[in-house]
Amino acid sequence: MKSRRPGLQRRWAHVVNTLQEIVPSYEKASSRISLLSDRRLRPRAVDFAVQQGALVLDLGAGPGTMSRLVTRSGGRPVLLDVSRSMLKASSFGNRVQAVFEHIPFRDGCFDGVVSGFALRDSVDLITAASEVTRVTKRGGRFSFCDLGKPDSVLVSALLGCYLRVVPSVIGVLTSGRDGLRYAAIFDTYILTLKNSQLCSLLLRFFSHVDLEESQLGGSIVVRCTK
Repeated sequence: MKSRRPGLQRRWAHVVNTLQEIVPSYEKASSRISLLSDRRLRPRAVDFAVQQGALVLDLGAGPGTMSRLVTRSGGRPVLLDVSRSMLKASSFGNRVQAVFEHIPFRDGCFDGVVSGFALRDSVDLITAASEVTRVTKRGGRFSFCDLGKPDSVLVSALLGCYLRVVPSVIGVLTSGRDGLRYAAIFDTYILTLKNSQLCSLLLRFFSHVDLEESQLGGSIVVRCTK
């Protein structure tokens, strides 16, 4: 039997269409769902990948949450997202609508790449990682924060229970009935690689990979050097 390639694959369209419907409440609800850990994790990812004056690709930029941090760190962000609605919610000028698997830039044009809670939404994670490597300069850095999936079956199951229930509840409290769409986060978690598997995959494309876990491994910051 052929093994399944990592990424959302057939569930991708469902998740993307769901994101389109929750743009107004996306930042606030997502932060609450992460128990506000995003406020700590995002800067840690940006600090590693961004240097003064660096040209930085924000992968899955959404409304520009990571890009604002990139700017504060002295970088020049270019926002990429598949959702036009998400990009329109951003105040940044350099915005590109595209998928992770086909990044429309030349080889080695970015000093760094960052991503905040978006990489797991790839259609095909292997192709997406290859594309990130391609557009990153030699010696450049890629860093992202995201949901993690611990190797422990028990802990992974407990986090799955949390994500099965809590995102919908917080979504409803934040934005009413439309908040039920945050249940899609559980769909992405089910298809997410375990943390150790993710490291192994990224080591195919980067010379060094460091994964930092928090919240029992349910939240991660990953730092990669080309």
